[in-house]
Amino acid sequence: MRLPTAPDGSRGCSALARYTGEQISATAGRTTGWLLIEHTGPWRNPAFTSPGLDRAVVSRLAERIAGRDIKPQLIKRPGEGARTRPRTATRRAYLAHVSRTSPWVRRIDFTDLAELLEYDLTAVERPRPPSFGTPVDHTLYLVCTHAKKDPCCAVLGRPVAAALAGGRAQVWETTHVGGDRFAANLVALPQGVYFGRLDPESAVHTVDAFERGLVLPENYRGRCSDSGAVQAAEAALRARLGPTGVDAIAHLGEEEHADGIRVTLGHDGGLYTASVAAVEGPECPATCSALSPSRPVHHRVTEIRRARTASPS
Repeated sequence: MRLPTAPDGSRGCSALARYTGEQISATAGRTTGWLLIEHTGPWRNPAFTSPGLDRAVVSRLAERIAGRDIKPQLIKRPGEGARTRPRTATRRAYLAHVSRTSPWVRRIDFTDLAELLEYDLTAVERPRPPSFGTPVDHTLYLVCTHAKKDPCCAVLGRPVAAALAGGRAQVWETTHVGGDRFAANLVALPQGVYFGRLDPESAVHTVDAFERGLVLPENYRGRCSDSGAVQAAEAALRARLGPTGVDAIAHLGEEEHADGIRVTLGHDGGLYTASVAAVEGPECPATCSALSPSRPVHHRVTEIRRARTASPS
């Protein structure tokens, strides 16, 4: 594969996106339900074609979630390979529902992939958690290291996953999460918060802050529960406020106008309005394997202001 090359000689779609200064805010793809299945690999692309997965079972799983708002992912512990432990060992699957108001995670332990067919996996689309599975009360951090999808994800993602391993946060390597050119990418579930362009040092700071309930704005991409316009508005407000609570900013409204979208956000008793426009970004390859460059459409904030102080309840 001939990798895209930036004018400074750096290679890879992520290097070129950094060079051109492509914005990373408002780039989290919208997804409500997540299905995480532990599988040490090797991983192929698409992920469900990976060796070691029972093809008949995978086919049935895929049929059940086809057309649904469910994002299937393979996961493994940082640095873990296919020969690290026997295939008969107990593995984990997670169902995660992303929402600003009713997020939840359930864990299912299994030894045979077919066991997952016994559960209603479409439950991840609904705000009420199912009766099955073990409730999970901590954040799951997913670092994309999917080499077969894009080299940048592996080259930049693996050092990030390694730097986060061994801490108190629960970290997993995962298959494609979207936005290869923003590698290294990290997703926090069930909050649905995306971070991009991380290196080992910034990843550690980002996760440490998140474990304390704070979002550092520098590498923030957005929340996958929100539209692009809301993601852009929240990112702009976070950049203005600095490190802020994960749920400290409330989404209060979103209206279309002739010149774009107006988003209303609440924070600490104040109301903020952001004017957001959809603009065409610079020409760039979306991935290292893209046959031709594209011009992605970005949501950009043209104005943000504090509207008024909310009346105390």
